[in-house]
Amino acid sequence: MMALRVRELALIVLAALLLLCGAAPVRAEVEATAAGIVLDEPGSAYLGRASSMMIELGGTLEAERALALQRAGRFSPVGEDVPKFGIGSPAVWLHLRIDSRYTEAQARRVLVGTSWIDRIDLFVVRDGQVVGRMQAGDGGPGLRAAKGNLGFVFEHVFEPGVTELLVRAETPDPLVLPLRVFDDECYQFAMRVHDFTYGLLYGFLLALIAYNAMLYAGLRDRAHRDYVLYLGCFVLLSMGYAGHGYNWLWPGMYGVQRYIILVLMVVLGYLGLRFASSSLGLAVAAPRAHRLAHGFGVAGMVAIGTCVVLDQQAAAAIVAFVFVLLFSVAMVWLGFSRLDGDRIAAGYFLAGALAAMAGAATTSLAVWNGLPYSNWTFHAAEVGIAIDGAILSLALAYRVRRIRRERLQAEQLSSLDPLTGLRNRRAFAVLGESAWSTAVRRQRPLSAVVLDLDHFKLINDVRGHAAGDAALKAVAGVIERNCRAADVAARWGGEEFVVLLPETTAAQARVLAERLLHDIRGLDLTLDGGALSLSASIGVAERTTQPDLEALVREADQAMYAAKQGGRDRVVLALPA
Repeated sequence: MMALRVRELALIVLAALLLLCGAAPVRAEVEATAAGIVLDEPGSAYLGRASSMMIELGGTLEAERALALQRAGRFSPVGEDVPKFGIGSPAVWLHLRIDSRYTEAQARRVLVGTSWIDRIDLFVVRDGQVVGRMQAGDGGPGLRAAKGNLGFVFEHVFEPGVTELLVRAETPDPLVLPLRVFDDECYQFAMRVHDFTYGLLYGFLLALIAYNAMLYAGLRDRAHRDYVLYLGCFVLLSMGYAGHGYNWLWPGMYGVQRYIILVLMVVLGYLGLRFASSSLGLAVAAPRAHRLAHGFGVAGMVAIGTCVVLDQQAAAAIVAFVFVLLFSVAMVWLGFSRLDGDRIAAGYFLAGALAAMAGAATTSLAVWNGLPYSNWTFHAAEVGIAIDGAILSLALAYRVRRIRRERLQAEQLSSLDPLTGLRNRRAFAVLGESAWSTAVRRQRPLSAVVLDLDHFKLINDVRGHAAGDAALKAVAGVIERNCRAADVAARWGGEEFVVLLPETTAAQARVLAERLLHDIRGLDLTLDGGALSLSASIGVAERTTQPDLEALVREADQAMYAAKQGGRDRVVLALPA
């Protein structure tokens, strides 16, 4: 049932993430051409190929100077839908020519960059003159914040004819410059999809966090605690690089915003390694792998902390992205390393780790270098962690079931006599008290039978302890075969057994005792020393005025001793008080 609920949640989140990634094909009212875009025809969303670019070298340029360089042919074609410039790149200029063929002015929204860019300046050029300037970024006061992962949004009314856009962007982090132009309808649709899918994603992850937090509160299992921390850190990281953190959690805290995404990337890896260690039991099963994982996580934390203290943002970005890529590989390696142990748990973990690794590596390479940037590649980490969360929830559900099964087995073993398989004296006391209370409360009959093997010490001394053990097992089998489901049979100690019989009078109990004695006499035990004949002395007592269960068993025990004194191999019924 628990695994079924998790699978249902997994289907929901995967559907949501497909919608999230499907937000890319929002219809934008533009058409990219080699010389710019035409505003009045539909076309692609990303406009990198319609732009030209220049890397700023030798100091900050004014917009007029950058425009003059563009006119002089110093800008080069971008050649890809979304240009990327890596970590620690100098400032970059983009130029885009927009031809509006409408007869009236048209309001549009220009979406530029990613949420972590320190500063973006957008210059509007008409007839060769800069006529407007807008600023955004998270690097200082007075700059407009990003609209989630849609980037920084600038509103502009395009007059008929040609308008040029000059964009200057700078950041020590990976510099990615997606550029799009939306009308109001497309923009509102993109925002609705963005808000809905991120809400669903965070809702799914928070539900997993709450679920595992409750499991940890009940079981005190470190794996659930570490998983809560791991998922919680990912939620913060996702909110950070999607722009929600700067808008909602740490608004205006520019120093925090500079490093929080990079620090959370490393913390996420560290917590992921802790979760891997606890869920796979590496400290006991693979101590070397546990030490390597712990050492790698600590090294990453020290490295990113050093970069923050020294205020080296570009170095911190390199540390964070390299650490995430290595962490992804490490998680898969840890999963493979435990396949020779607990294959089910390791298989779950490995499947989740592969999904998370593929997602994290894809997103890292898409925003850094190596893979093209798109909505699919940008959201790959979120898709991966959601799949990882669903799979690991199945793993944790399996872990809970296994723990419960092991505890139940341990409880059962602790209540059983290891030789005969009957209940031990402690378990008899617990179950017997319940039967006693019921009989007293309802005034129903209850009887006890105490059975002791005759000449058992002689069997051990002459035939050996193996023969004695075989005799005890055989007698236990006779008792089990003759008892009802409600009866409580136990090995009382040594060669003595006790049976508590609810809803049974003394006369009925004596019939059972005679049957036990008959079956014990008929046991055919052939051992190395030859055949072994057995008999027993049995005492029977019924509940009358005894104050408690112990007194009832003591009365049956006295009757059993009377049977021994009377010549053994017989049943004696205790006389009513």
